[in-house]
Amino acid sequence: MLNNYLDIKSKPFAIGVRISHPQKWINENQYGPMAKYLPPADYKLTYEAQSGRGVYSFCMCPGGFVVNSSSEDKALCINGMSNYKRDEANANSAIIVTIDSKDYGDNPLSGIEFQRKLEHLAYEKGEGFIPTQRWEDFKNNTSSKALGSINPIYKGNYHLANLHEILPDYICHDLIEAIDNFGRKIKGFNDNDALVSAVESRTSSPVRIMRDETLMTNIKGIYPCGEGAGYAGGITSSAIDGIKVAHSIIENYYI
Repeated sequence: MLNNYLDIKSKPFAIGVRISHPQKWINENQYGPMAKYLPPADYKLTYEAQSGRGVYSFCMCPGGFVVNSSSEDKALCINGMSNYKRDEANANSAIIVTIDSKDYGDNPLSGIEFQRKLEHLAYEKGEGFIPTQRWEDFKNNTSSKALGSINPIYKGNYHLANLHEILPDYICHDLIEAIDNFGRKIKGFNDNDALVSAVESRTSSPVRIMRDETLMTNIKGIYPCGEGAGYAGGITSSAIDGIKVAHSIIENYYI
């Protein structure tokens, strides 16, 4: 009897928030006195928390938007984007914490269920909009009642909320530890009025479709590749993996 199911397994991924700051702050930190002459600056930040988990910036968007990128009913997840000119007032980036099967279970689909649980909570606590909180209030585990000096620049409406009611305690703890550390690298990064929003849950696939040395699955003729299949973590690495698969197909089938 033929096996009609693809072999899959769970894989580690990362969960967290998007943090927004004035792009002017990022430019001045990265460029110094030359900031006014140079294009919008970006950054890359990494940290190992005392828990042993990695915390890092991902998909940093200079002069961009936080985007409601929900794909299911009564569930909400966010992403970031910049227009070509990168000329919006805020910079934003995902700040995410690594997790693995110890956090969500060994079933190949447990990671997806973990994502969905958080996305449904984000929808509920945000009342259908992007849950947003001042950094000071996040640290103090209290809902924000008002914005400070930084205004949200979002694709989609926002709702002031307490992100601790969405994210697990261990993720919140490591985010606080890491973002305060990042404040020593980029002035103002942990400013009280910085905005955090949730939930950033689609940084990479929580599953991997297994493939052999020819990059084919257990079902002949199927070649999984890129981010959704669990072999990449962004646009560039997805493109590279696609090229690898294309070369394998050519080697196997070209006559």
